[in-house]
Amino acid sequence: MIKYLTNVISRALGFTKTESRGTLVLILIITLLIFVTQTRIHYLKSQPQILADSSAIEWINQVKASYELKKTEEKNEPEQVSKNLPIRSVVGNKPKNFSKKTESKEHSIIPRDINTATAEELQEIYGIGPAFSDRIIKYRDLLGGFSDSTQLNEVYGLKPETISNLLKSFQIQSPVNSINLNTDSIQHLARHPYVSYDLARVIINYRKEHGDFHNVNELLKIKAMDHATFMRLKPYLE
Repeated sequence: MIKYLTNVISRALGFTKTESRGTLVLILIITLLIFVTQTRIHYLKSQPQILADSSAIEWINQVKASYELKKTEEKNEPEQVSKNLPIRSVVGNKPKNFSKKTESKEHSIIPRDINTATAEELQEIYGIGPAFSDRIIKYRDLLGGFSDSTQLNEVYGLKPETISNLLKSFQIQSPVNSINLNTDSIQHLARHPYVSYDLARVIINYRKEHGDFHNVNELLKIKAMDHATFMRLKPYLE
């Protein structure tokens, strides 16, 4: 068999008989080494696997025992903590020491008079800057003071939510400046936002023809005076 393999190598590679024998021996050695190596690898693979399986089982048991211990500690912990807590606690969402002073402080804001408020005071309200405070004061002065909070809606550009914020801190407390139908001039009457120049002229002419007004309701005798304008103007008449 060896002689046959030597001849095959010699014919195939052109080696001498000596070279062919050496080649054959080398092939046999390499084959043997491969076989031994594979056998060793297979053995090493199988041996640690057994150890790994046993180690894994042991590790799982340790984790399970640790988990059970922790679960037991957590179950007992609230009871221990509750025993150490003082009787003082929180009732609902409000601390026990939450006094009525805190609640009353929120309602202790004393409203200021909007008819005497300065621009700086008005600017303390969210949404009111220098421009709006100036408009509010100018319109207030033309009216002779606000007689009703709804008049704030007549201030150009003032938003309802801003008015709502304003009325939380300001109220009408002082009286308005009245219009004297029997003594005021046409210029003075026409300066009021509710009285046009033509209406002021008609009022003055009526006064000249019929004498002094004895009752503010006499204005309704003037055809140029409609009821809506009269009702708006009435708080300022004397």
